[in-house]
Amino acid sequence: MLVLCVVPPFACTWLGIVLGKRVPADQRPENQHIGTVQGALLGLLGLLLGFAFSGAMSRFVDRQDALSSEANAVETAYARAVLLPTKDRLQAELREYARLRLRVFQESVDASNDALERELNGCFERAFAACVEGVKETPALASLMITSIDEVNDQFTRRTALARRHLPGQFVFVMLVCTCVSLGAIGYGAGLVEKRSVGIVFALTLLTSTALYVTFDFDRPQRGLIRIDETPLVNVVQKLSAK
Repeated sequence: MLVLCVVPPFACTWLGIVLGKRVPADQRPENQHIGTVQGALLGLLGLLLGFAFSGAMSRFVDRQDALSSEANAVETAYARAVLLPTKDRLQAELREYARLRLRVFQESVDASNDALERELNGCFERAFAACVEGVKETPALASLMITSIDEVNDQFTRRTALARRHLPGQFVFVMLVCTCVSLGAIGYGAGLVEKRSVGIVFALTLLTSTALYVTFDFDRPQRGLIRIDETPLVNVVQKLSAK
């Protein structure tokens, strides 16, 4: 993704400068006309980047919150398990569930890991069966315990759905095309003038490329430099393993 956000924009900027310099002096268009086109393209690019960054940042925060909520759900279910006669089985399954959930988070990235997820689902089913068996002997706790175990599964489902929600590929393509065309137009305008501020043009290209990369990094936070903080889940695994 880093190469995609850097190489095409810089290549288009450089190509625009080269093409602008090759235009004969007597055939060069008026600066006002070029400036109008550049302003329109940069406005469109800013709009696309603004929407994309806002959405990616919002999803990043939602994913982090979902991970914390899932860790809290597992810890709550584990703590309430002491109320049941089957507490040993249920707590053992919840400890294993938390360990497997951390593995799924660390290893699956964007693609699903079917083997790990099947193992995780099996662990949850055993935990649920232990909970059901326990509440048969203590019916008064049925609502509390079943709700706690269901919350663990609900939070996993929510977290998985959020992890697989990204910018559509078509939108990413349009944004990259708009970026390249806009920066190519900026470079072309710089190539037309006698006294060029090439440094500023490439500084703009660098800034745009950085904004693109950060947007895509927020959108896929387990692939690049920006990562979801797994500390809440790690802490729960360590806490439950120590008991």
